[in-house]
Amino acid sequence: MGKKMQDTVVAYGYFDGMHKGHINVAKKTVETAKEKGLTSVVVSCKKVGEVLSTEEEKEYLFKETGVQEFVYRDYEEMAEEDFIKNVLVEEYGAKVIVLGENHSNVAKVKEAAKVCGAEVVICEAAKAQDGTVITTEAVRTAFDASDFDKILELCGHPYIMIGSVEHGKALGRTVGMPTANLGVADDKLKPPSGVYATSVKIDDGVFKAMTNIGKRPSVDNYDYVTIEAFILDFARDIYGKKIILGVRQFVRGVQKFDNLEQVQKQVQKDIEKVREVL
Repeated sequence: MGKKMQDTVVAYGYFDGMHKGHINVAKKTVETAKEKGLTSVVVSCKKVGEVLSTEEEKEYLFKETGVQEFVYRDYEEMAEEDFIKNVLVEEYGAKVIVLGENHSNVAKVKEAAKVCGAEVVICEAAKAQDGTVITTEAVRTAFDASDFDKILELCGHPYIMIGSVEHGKALGRTVGMPTANLGVADDKLKPPSGVYATSVKIDDGVFKAMTNIGKRPSVDNYDYVTIEAFILDFARDIYGKKIILGVRQFVRGVQKFDNLEQVQKQVQKDIEKVREVL
């Protein structure tokens, strides 16, 4: 159990994929809290297995909308009406509960909230360009197809990965391109192995980057996946810094080269492609 709260407007759910529907619910939560002089809170339940959005990524995106308190908690097996009474109202002080209109149990939530003296506000569902309601499943389908343009459409932001820059083997320097090695949460779903055009947010600046995700057959034989960003036109020391990587477009798959000269030539082609698409 976390800290007890009082006088809040609360939205709750898994929020995996952090799409426009989730962002709309957060904005409605913030707006309602301001109108009523209450505190805006998002309660996110942990999902078992690999996720599109980690705890840290959800918190970052929700805080961007103005949400004041973000709570990440273990999923508990209980009836929804009990969750509303025991968790949202008694633990988190919900005076108002915000739901997306495509929530599976709107009537049940309204009934349970009424018993507890809480109000329910319904937020309109977000729709894709083809008119379909945006869902986590739609984001996952786009991710599985490596359709990062579709993810941008559904989410309003690129597929992001937040992590700290870690010390790697400095092998990038041997081909004239020092890279930032990104450490992300173990349960984070990573795009398929390959080279990507990406954006990198560091502090208040956003930079273009060519990012390699996967194993590195041309430079070592280690059997683990790395995320290495070569940030274009950038020369600062960022070891230990938290960065936000946005995956924009797939450039090419992993290739095995015979020598460093071939690697360097391909890297220059990749950089040109990244500059073209970003």
